[in-house]
Amino acid sequence: MALTRSDYSSGLNFFGNATPAELTAAYGSPLYVYNENILRQRCREMRTLVDLPGFRACYSTKANGNPHLLRIIREEGLIADAMSPGEVAMLKRAGFPKEAICYVCNNVSADELAFAAAECDHVSVDSLSQLETFGSIAQGGQVMVRVNPGIGAGHHDKVVTAGKKTKFGVSPRDFTAMRSILARYELTLIGLNQHVGSLFMDASAFLEAASWLLETARDFPGIGIVDFRRRLRHPLQKV
Repeated sequence: MALTRSDYSSGLNFFGNATPAELTAAYGSPLYVYNENILRQRCREMRTLVDLPGFRACYSTKANGNPHLLRIIREEGLIADAMSPGEVAMLKRAGFPKEAICYVCNNVSADELAFAAAECDHVSVDSLSQLETFGSIAQGGQVMVRVNPGIGAGHHDKVVTAGKKTKFGVSPRDFTAMRSILARYELTLIGLNQHVGSLFMDASAFLEAASWLLETARDFPGIGIVDFRRRLRHPLQKV
């Protein structure tokens, strides 16, 4: 195996006092190596990114559900979102309480929504049909809704998750129907969230969508959560 280390990993002192060769000799290969110091630093940067009351940084468990890493992320004061019962199980194994977990789902069954309502304090649905299903399960409860700002971004069409060509989120033209469903099931709308896409380097679309979401939130008095949803990734090396 080549003993070369990249300038980037060397600059970070990613492997500490060991080399990739020494680590694989000790633990075998293939081997995933995580740097706890860098992960904690990134968490602290995210946690203190905005100096406003009520700001919380949220880790997306789909990025990595390793319970040891999740425990570090919890210790650093981040909350987390989950997209499946398995991710909820990993978060709880890592010590996250239900009030620190937001269930963000897409096209799931009634049974899964019932699970989410029981196990997580915050549940976000992303369509009128899901909102209807959630209302039939948790009438009188609280819910968040994913909205589509009509603005998408991403390095490829397949990772653009907002705009005219995506299935995700409730569009403004359906807000009247959304209010009707909320009223019918006596649901309290506690938050709005959006996700415009992944792995884009130009921030203009994200900022435009964030501005839209803040303006839209004014039309829903009483909500306490405005979620701009970006994923936090941690350093990862495979040797």
